[in-house]
Amino acid sequence: MLNALQISHEPRINRDGRKTIVSVRSLCRDFVRPNGNIVTVLEGINLDVYDGEFLAVLGTSGSGKSTLLRCMAGLLKPTRGSVTYTQPEDPNDPLVSFVFQNFALFPWMTVRENVEIAVRHLPKNERSARVDSILELVGLASYEGVYPRELSGGMKQRVSLSRAMVGEPMVLFLDEPFSSLDPLTSESLRSEIGRLWMQPDRKIRAAVFVTHNLDEAMQLADRVVILQANPGMIYRTFEVPIARPRNPNAPEFRKLEDDLERLFGELQLGRMLSEHEEEHHPPADVPPQSAQTEPLTSAPAKTRTSTTGDAERPRRTKPLINTSLVLVEGLLTRLAEEEIGMDLYDLADDMGQSVDHVLPAVASGELLGLLFTPGTRLVLTEKGRSFAEEQDPLLRRAILRDACLNLPMVASIYELVKGTQGDGLEKSIALEQIVMMLPFEDPDLQFEALLKWCRHVNLLSYDAARACLYAED
Repeated sequence: MLNALQISHEPRINRDGRKTIVSVRSLCRDFVRPNGNIVTVLEGINLDVYDGEFLAVLGTSGSGKSTLLRCMAGLLKPTRGSVTYTQPEDPNDPLVSFVFQNFALFPWMTVRENVEIAVRHLPKNERSARVDSILELVGLASYEGVYPRELSGGMKQRVSLSRAMVGEPMVLFLDEPFSSLDPLTSESLRSEIGRLWMQPDRKIRAAVFVTHNLDEAMQLADRVVILQANPGMIYRTFEVPIARPRNPNAPEFRKLEDDLERLFGELQLGRMLSEHEEEHHPPADVPPQSAQTEPLTSAPAKTRTSTTGDAERPRRTKPLINTSLVLVEGLLTRLAEEEIGMDLYDLADDMGQSVDHVLPAVASGELLGLLFTPGTRLVLTEKGRSFAEEQDPLLRRAILRDACLNLPMVASIYELVKGTQGDGLEKSIALEQIVMMLPFEDPDLQFEALLKWCRHVNLLSYDAARACLYAED
């Protein structure tokens, strides 16, 4: 179907001097029901996607957002109308890549093999270089030999994104890429995509993503197209002329967000608007802030951080929390939007999650010295704010890596691995070290958490066949 896309050899320039990459004209799409009735899902869509633009397609369920995206990407053929692309600078470069909601990974292939399949036509050296580069950029370098079943949802979507980007397509399409992820992972991945989009050497010339979430549209898009349903037609287009990186607390951001919310609200008057209000009522049984006055973690007073959040003394050995650092990244990104921190219960309510779901990420962030918790309030340390505000993904990973190495157990095992001179540290020796340092913890669970964290920051890798840890330096 991709071969059916029309290519224009004379790119269109609009009145503002912007070059059109994709042009949609009078697009309609019908579906035939089993009883023979014809249902028009999209009607009369006229849309241009410009060079350098990140375009969001926003709409309620049933408005034809995903159908429009698939027609634009060449996965579905329009019933009427056309989709035209400008000629790529290099005719050998792919026109489009697509990121699906459900990851769409091959379960029998490793992370590297899943990404490499998109550039299998390239010479071996160039193929390896591209895969190495994209895996490093999205934080998957230590997971290249891992299979999808071993990954969290957020990591699977990173693999899917890597596969879509490694071929350096002219246009990247994303179909609700965060819909199957929890809020913290979504926040982290949105920030990751925003940073990737700001890379000066980015080859992708335009991106189009479907969402029903206003926050996602405001964080990522340069322009938002709002679809109305039955049939799907363009209701409004909305410009987001805010430079990246974007600060959700800035007055201009808040004003535009209010304007977009008002436009979207006009589209959902009546029953849908009342349902939206019901879904977002805060729970009535949230405990008051004064109900919990003790810190969230049970460290003795002498090991607590100072009022500025900087550690005054080396912390004693504490067990690792067996959770994904992607969740911690999302938590830090969310907290960076609040200058004076945020109450734990307000944060959980804001994300539509229970406190129990958020607590592992909070405890991990505190353990790493990236946030501290006076009472139930969550406040970023200087290191945590530096991480959240840093736009270079490699520098962000370096900050997180240093935070991990500041943990006694991680530092101890890392030094043991380095001492093997590349021969690898047997898992049994690592377990013995864990038992010695944390005699009252389950060593296997601690090893699993250690491996999860160290893989994420490219410190250690693990060869399951040899049962050995290796340094990633």
